[in-house]
Amino acid sequence: MEKDDLWKLHTNQRLLVEELIKRGMQVEMIDAEIELLRIVRGGHSEYLLDRFNSVAPHNLVKLSADKYLTKKLLLEAGLNVPQGELFYGNQFEKAETYAKSIGFPVVIKPNWGSHGDCVYSNIQSSETLKEYIRDFSKKNSVDSPFLLERQFTGKEYRIFITSRGDFAVLHRDPAHVVGDGQHTILELATITSAKRTNRQNNSLCPIVLDKMSEDYLSMTNRKLTDIPANNEKVYLRSTSNIAKGGVSSDATDIARSSAIDIAKRALEVFSSLPCVGIDLMTTDITKKQTKDNYVVLEVNSNPGLAMHMLPSIGKPRNVAKYLADVLFPQTL
Repeated sequence: MEKDDLWKLHTNQRLLVEELIKRGMQVEMIDAEIELLRIVRGGHSEYLLDRFNSVAPHNLVKLSADKYLTKKLLLEAGLNVPQGELFYGNQFEKAETYAKSIGFPVVIKPNWGSHGDCVYSNIQSSETLKEYIRDFSKKNSVDSPFLLERQFTGKEYRIFITSRGDFAVLHRDPAHVVGDGQHTILELATITSAKRTNRQNNSLCPIVLDKMSEDYLSMTNRKLTDIPANNEKVYLRSTSNIAKGGVSSDATDIARSSAIDIAKRALEVFSSLPCVGIDLMTTDITKKQTKDNYVVLEVNSNPGLAMHMLPSIGKPRNVAKYLADVLFPQTL
């Protein structure tokens, strides 16, 4: 593969391909639009689409993408998940009744989706719930299913783990700005985003300002025109997705072994997958994880690499190596 073609790949794919090239594998671009690659080593040849090859069973990839079914399987395996149920855009009354039964605040999120899109958190009332269900249906359709879950309070972590037992842990802090006593929140977000245009050195993305961030600020009695005090940290949303401007910091060395055990058990639910990334919310990852202090939010069969390899803070972890070990074990 030519260097120019390599840099046309999205970051996660490029990091894996760079690792494969280091191992003496030939990489051929078959379709640049969908990034379909042919990987060749000796007499062995196979396709790589995104970070999937023949090692990852398609049925398990599809199953793990269904958040509701994943929750049921994790619960059957004895793992903690947020209390929640599946609804559709035309089922507001049922959703409202259920939200009242489990207690506000609640979260709604699409049953299929990524990057934190159409995730509405910290919903405190029936009125807000109705507004967000209407907004969700407008952006999707009334036939699109969503999960309504009781909100769990804690810090969010991504645990990347492979079938060989290699792992990395990352703390994801929601998008925020730090005040200087001079600029508004909007100006600080713009300045911060402008510094995040070169993603070769870290996984930082520009801060997304949208209705969710404005609503979150409103709930904390702030607005975009406020001027935060010097060194004051102002969060812009409660969800921590990196694509929305969250900040990643490596937490591999501080994570308690019981957190890694949870990730291993989640991977065992999808036993034929080469790796998963689990989103774990916990009150303290340095302490033993019990039924009272953690929940598994989601399981991702195609976890990002850049956030671990190019963290905003802390030690880089070469998860591309871990992934290559399980996708192409013949290179070990």
